Amino acid sequence: MTVLKVHSAINSIGLLALITCAAVWVAQVARGEEASWNTYKSRFLAPEGRIVDTGNRGISHSESQGYGMLLAEAADDRPTFELLWQWTSKNLKRPDDHLFGWRWNPANQGGKVDDWNNATDGDLLIAWALIRAGQHWQNQSWLDAAKLIARDVQTKLTRKSSYGLLLLPAVNGFIKPDGYIVNLSYWIFPAFRALRKIDNSVVWDRLGASGLGLLNKARFSSWKLPPDWLLVGGTKLSIAPGFKPTYAYDAVRIPLYLAWSGMGTSSDFESFRQFASANNNEPPASVSLDTGELGKDKASPGMRAIYRLIADIGDQNPKIPDSPYPEIPPDENYYSASLGLLSNLAAKERGSQMQ
Repeated sequence: MTVLKVHSAINSIGLLALITCAAVWVAQVARGEEASWNTYKSRFLAPEGRIVDTGNRGISHSESQGYGMLLAEAADDRPTFELLWQWTSKNLKRPDDHLFGWRWNPANQGGKVDDWNNATDGDLLIAWALIRAGQHWQNQSWLDAAKLIARDVQTKLTRKSSYGLLLLPAVNGFIKPDGYIVNLSYWIFPAFRALRKIDNSVVWDRLGASGLGLLNKARFSSWKLPPDWLLVGGTKLSIAPGFKPTYAYDAVRIPLYLAWSGMGTSSDFESFRQFASANNNEPPASVSLDTGELGKDKASPGMRAIYRLIADIGDQNPKIPDSPYPEIPPDENYYSASLGLLSNLAAKERGSQMQ
């Protein structure tokens, strides 16, 4: 055997080893994702097809259904996706439009919607999940349903402002004499991109731009963080009156959605990273944007997964963690577990975008 043939054989063996290692890694990741999804279903999926908010008196809502549908599609679990969508469309769909009542309460006459106002983030999550599932499993009826939701979001839930197009949190209750109350965690950036492809409306581009613009301007306290609820009054931005002046359980989703979309620069994430390093890298769940005082409760494992996701995003050579949320802790509640699995999905999909 010549030297050239020996080198060739060695290179072939090395390549085969790399391919084998890669295949093993992919299989391990897939098994981990399947195990996490199965744990999630066993904890939070009721037999009839509703995701149970275990941290909120066992209610279900359009947000929980949207999260469940997204995770079911990502896990290639069509039977569970169909179960979730059937329950959602049967129990939450409002009678006069294609939006969804936001809260279903098991204590209300054995289980009924007790507030038919919508929640725009839930509507967007459901529409986005329907798009993904419709494309994944080639189901046109799901794509058609997503288009109808998109149409109603555009016509009923957007308003012009000096800061660009705004997204109302719901049809009722957020238009005030002194401006509009908005929630920046309802700007689901990757959903806008998916909706743009099937709806072909510049509304989704405009919402993406306004979300980034508001995020850069709506920074409060020395932490320079956005509030859970924001008042857009003319040319002035302020923390919405009547709501706690906090960065907490709502606003923590902003960097998740921004990272998932592939948008944002390092500076967009920097204040979130600095907050994540508070208390010797034991960040709290909230901070008062009036006083800068840190909350007493620690950030949940799901919240911490978001901070791990964005740790290096936006840098010249960003490192995307394979699994910001390794597993669901035994005592985890619905919301934290959802944030954790969504962080894993965002990491996987952003990593694919970079390849």
